[in-house]
Amino acid sequence: SPLSTPFPSATRSADLVVLMATSVIKPHIQALTPYLPPLEGRDPKKYILLDFNERTVPVPSHVTDKIKAYLDDAGVQRYPNYGDLAEKIATYAGVKTEECMFVNGSDQGIDLVVRCCCEKGSEAIIPAPTFAMYDQAAESEGLVIKRPSFTREKGFPVEEVLEAINEKTSIVVLSNPNNPTGTAIARTDILRILKKATHCAVMVDECYFEFMGPSESMKGDIGEYPNLFVVRTFSKTWGIPSLRLGYVLSAESNIRAMCCVRGPYDINQLAGIALRAALENPQYIWDFVDEVNKRAKPKFEEYLTKRGIAFWPSSANFIFCHFDNPAELERGIRERGILVRPKKDAAGTMLLRITIGTVEQMDKLMAALEELLPRSKA
Repeated sequence: SPLSTPFPSATRSADLVVLMATSVIKPHIQALTPYLPPLEGRDPKKYILLDFNERTVPVPSHVTDKIKAYLDDAGVQRYPNYGDLAEKIATYAGVKTEECMFVNGSDQGIDLVVRCCCEKGSEAIIPAPTFAMYDQAAESEGLVIKRPSFTREKGFPVEEVLEAINEKTSIVVLSNPNNPTGTAIARTDILRILKKATHCAVMVDECYFEFMGPSESMKGDIGEYPNLFVVRTFSKTWGIPSLRLGYVLSAESNIRAMCCVRGPYDINQLAGIALRAALENPQYIWDFVDEVNKRAKPKFEEYLTKRGIAFWPSSANFIFCHFDNPAELERGIRERGILVRPKKDAAGTMLLRITIGTVEQMDKLMAALEELLPRSKA
C-alpha cells in the first residue's frame, strides 16, 4: 500500500537496514508501522456501516445547516475563532472550563497525554485487545508496553494491571468501555489503580461513555486525582467524526500545560460550528442512544443467544462476536451490503466486532446472518 511507506523498496529487510542507517528519523520511529484502518470502499450509499462504531444515521439538519451557512458566508479563508467553545464543552461535561481542553479528535488527546507525561524508555500499561492508537502513541515516544489481557469470562484484568504498576510505569491506559470487547471497567477498579499509580498518568478513554450512563464516568474525580486524564470524543454518539473534535478533562494545571503543546489552530472551524449547533439541541443523540441501548442491542443479543453464538458482554454500541469461519462470514455479510469489522482478541483469535445501529439496520443484519449461518444452529 502506498500509505504504508513512502519507500516501497524498504519493505525488503536489507533495504530497511540501509534506510535506518541513513535516515534522520529516530530509529524507534522508523521501526513503527502505521495504523491503517480499512477505510477503502466504505460507501454509505452501498453499505450499512456497522464496522467503525459510528452513529449509523445522519446528523439532523440543524447541525448541517449551520455548516452550510458558514461555507456560504465565505468563512473558509479565515483562521478559526473558537470563542467560548471550551466553556460550552465544559458545561456539557460538568466540569470547570479550566479543567477542559478541546482537541483534534480524541486521538490527539491520547497523543498529548502520552507526549506530556511519558519519558522514553518508561513503561505503559495498556490492557489488550484495545484501540490501536494507544500503542501507536506509546511506541512513538519509545515506551515499553505491558499488555494484561481482557477476557470474556473475567472482563477487565484489574489484578494484573495493579501487579504491573511499578516505579518505571509512566502511564496506565484504560478504555472504558473497552474497544473492541465492549467491556466495562468498574469505577472501584479505576479508583484502586489511581490510588496505587500516584506517580504516573492514568488515562481513561470514555469514547463511548454516553452509552454507559453518567454515573460510570471518572470526570468527577479529576479534582481529587491530579494524575487522572479523561479523554472523550464527539465522533460516536454526536455523529461528527469527519470533523475531528474531542476533549480532555483533567486538573487545571495539566490542561494548562497541555495547551502549551497543542497548536493554536489544531481544530478546524467547521467542527466548532457543528458542535455549537448540536449542543443547542442535543436530543438527537439521546434518541439514538435510547434506540441502541433499549431496542436494537437487546434484540441482537437475544438473536445471538438463540443462535448459540458466544459474545462478549458489552456496555458500548458494539458487540464482539465469536463466529465459526469469521473471515468467510464477513465476506458474505459484505456481499449482502453490510460492513462489520474483523478484530482479534488477546489470544489472536479472530472475531467480528459488530456496531449496533438502528432496529431496522440490525434486522437487515440478522436477515443476512440467517442466510449465511448453518441451519443446524437455529
